Amino acid sequence: MLLRGPSGAGKSVLALSLLDRWEGRGLPAFLVSDDRVDLVQTGRDLSMKAPETLAGLIELRGRGIVKRPHKSLVTLNLVIDLVPDLVRMLEEDAMVTEIAGSKVARAPVPAADVIGVTHQMLLVLEAIAALDGDTAAL
Repeated sequence: MLLRGPSGAGKSVLALSLLDRWEGRGLPAFLVSDDRVDLVQTGRDLSMKAPETLAGLIELRGRGIVKRPHKSLVTLNLVIDLVPDLVRMLEEDAMVTEIAGSKVARAPVPAADVIGVTHQMLLVLEAIAALDGDTAAL
Protein backbone atom coordinates (compact mmCIF):
# COMPACT_ATOMS: atom_id res chain seq x y z
CA MET A 1 0.00 0.00 0.00
CA LEU A 2 1.03 3.57 -0.60
CA LEU A 3 0.38 6.15 2.12
CA ARG A 4 -0.08 9.70 0.82
CA GLY A 5 -0.69 12.97 2.61
CA PRO A 6 0.85 16.26 3.64
CA SER A 7 3.82 16.55 5.96
CA GLY A 8 2.77 15.98 9.57
CA ALA A 9 -0.42 14.09 8.65
CA GLY A 10 0.78 10.95 10.43
CA LYS A 11 1.90 8.75 7.52
CA SER A 12 5.02 7.45 9.25
CA VAL A 13 3.33 6.70 12.57
CA LEU A 14 0.51 4.91 10.75
CA ALA A 15 3.00 2.93 8.66
CA LEU A 16 5.01 1.90 11.73
CA SER A 17 1.83 0.99 13.62
CA LEU A 18 0.63 -1.21 10.76
CA LEU A 19 4.05 -2.89 10.48
CA ASP A 20 4.06 -3.56 14.23
CA ARG A 21 0.54 -5.03 14.09
CA TRP A 22 1.44 -7.52 11.37
CA GLU A 23 4.82 -8.39 12.89
CA GLY A 24 3.12 -8.88 16.27
CA ARG A 25 0.83 -11.46 14.67
CA GLY A 26 3.73 -13.27 13.03
CA LEU A 27 2.74 -12.09 9.56
CA PRO A 28 5.19 -10.77 6.99
CA ALA A 29 5.30 -6.98 6.91
CA PHE A 30 7.72 -4.86 4.93
CA LEU A 31 8.44 -1.21 4.33
CA VAL A 32 9.41 0.01 0.89
CA SER A 33 10.58 3.49 1.84
CA ASP A 34 9.55 6.72 3.53
CA ASP A 35 9.06 10.07 1.77
CA ARG A 36 9.37 8.75 -1.77
CA VAL A 37 8.79 5.71 -3.93
CA ASP A 38 9.37 5.35 -7.63
CA LEU A 39 6.46 3.94 -9.63
CA VAL A 40 7.28 1.40 -12.32
CA GLN A 41 5.13 -0.65 -14.66
CA THR A 42 5.75 -4.38 -14.12
CA GLY A 43 3.75 -6.27 -16.71
CA ARG A 44 0.11 -5.32 -16.14
CA ASP A 45 0.78 -4.11 -12.60
CA LEU A 46 1.96 -0.81 -11.20
CA SER A 47 4.71 -1.35 -8.65
CA MET A 48 6.51 0.75 -6.07
CA LYS A 49 10.29 0.73 -6.03
CA ALA A 50 12.43 2.01 -3.19
CA PRO A 51 15.08 4.57 -4.06
CA GLU A 52 18.32 2.90 -3.00
CA THR A 53 19.19 5.54 -0.39
CA LEU A 54 15.75 5.32 1.28
CA ALA A 55 15.08 1.56 1.22
CA GLY A 56 13.86 0.33 4.60
CA LEU A 57 14.30 3.70 6.31
CA ILE A 58 11.53 5.72 7.93
CA GLU A 59 11.49 8.82 10.11
CA LEU A 60 10.04 8.47 13.58
CA ARG A 61 9.61 12.03 14.79
CA GLY A 62 11.19 12.45 18.18
CA ARG A 63 13.68 9.67 17.47
CA GLY A 64 15.07 10.13 13.97
CA ILE A 65 15.58 7.67 11.12
CA VAL A 66 14.81 4.05 12.02
CA LYS A 67 15.23 0.85 10.00
CA ARG A 68 12.55 -1.70 9.24
CA PRO A 69 12.57 -4.89 7.16
CA HIS A 70 11.95 -3.89 3.57
CA LYS A 71 11.35 -5.00 0.02
CA SER A 72 12.72 -2.93 -2.80
CA LEU A 73 9.87 -3.66 -5.25
CA VAL A 74 6.20 -4.42 -4.50
CA THR A 75 2.93 -4.30 -6.43
CA LEU A 76 0.74 -1.30 -5.64
CA ASN A 77 -2.70 -2.62 -4.66
CA LEU A 78 -4.03 0.10 -2.37
CA VAL A 79 -3.57 3.83 -1.85
CA ILE A 80 -4.27 5.29 1.59
CA ASP A 81 -4.85 9.04 1.35
CA LEU A 82 -4.64 10.88 4.66
CA VAL A 83 -7.35 13.52 4.37
CA PRO A 84 -8.41 16.52 6.50
CA ASP A 85 -11.99 15.40 7.25
CA LEU A 86 -13.88 12.38 8.53
CA VAL A 87 -16.63 11.35 6.12
CA ARG A 88 -19.26 9.18 7.79
CA MET A 89 -20.13 7.10 4.72
CA LEU A 90 -17.90 7.10 1.65
CA GLU A 91 -19.17 7.21 -1.92
CA GLU A 92 -18.04 4.41 -4.25
CA ASP A 93 -16.06 6.80 -6.44
CA ALA A 94 -13.93 7.74 -3.40
CA MET A 95 -12.68 4.13 -3.28
CA VAL A 96 -10.60 4.26 -6.46
CA THR A 97 -7.85 6.50 -7.80
CA GLU A 98 -5.80 6.64 -10.95
CA ILE A 99 -2.02 6.67 -10.86
CA ALA A 100 0.13 6.67 -13.98
CA GLY A 101 -2.87 5.53 -16.02
CA SER A 102 -3.68 2.60 -13.70
CA LYS A 103 -6.78 2.36 -11.52
CA VAL A 104 -5.90 1.48 -7.93
CA ALA A 105 -8.10 0.84 -4.89
CA ARG A 106 -8.15 3.83 -2.55
CA ALA A 107 -9.11 4.47 1.05
CA PRO A 108 -9.41 8.03 2.33
CA VAL A 109 -8.39 7.99 5.99
CA PRO A 110 -8.57 11.08 8.21
CA ALA A 111 -5.20 12.49 9.23
CA ALA A 112 -3.75 12.06 12.71
CA ASP A 113 -5.08 15.43 13.89
CA VAL A 114 -8.65 14.29 13.10
CA ILE A 115 -8.73 10.73 14.47
CA GLY A 116 -6.31 8.60 16.47
CA VAL A 117 -3.97 5.99 15.02
CA THR A 118 -6.15 3.13 16.29
CA HIS A 119 -9.13 4.42 14.29
CA GLN A 120 -6.84 4.99 11.28
CA MET A 121 -5.61 1.40 11.52
CA LEU A 122 -9.17 0.05 11.62
CA LEU A 123 -10.04 1.96 8.45
CA VAL A 124 -6.92 0.68 6.69
CA LEU A 125 -7.59 -2.90 7.80
CA GLU A 126 -11.14 -2.71 6.43
CA ALA A 127 -9.80 -1.37 3.12
CA ILE A 128 -7.38 -4.31 2.94
CA ALA A 129 -10.17 -6.74 3.81
CA ALA A 130 -12.27 -5.28 0.98
CA LEU A 131 -9.44 -6.18 -1.42
CA ASP A 132 -9.09 -9.73 -0.09
CA GLY A 133 -12.58 -10.36 1.19
CA ASP A 134 -10.93 -11.77 4.34
CA THR A 135 -10.40 -10.14 7.72
CA ALA A 136 -9.18 -13.25 9.58
CA ALA A 137 -5.47 -12.46 9.21
CA LEU A 138 -5.84 -8.82 10.15
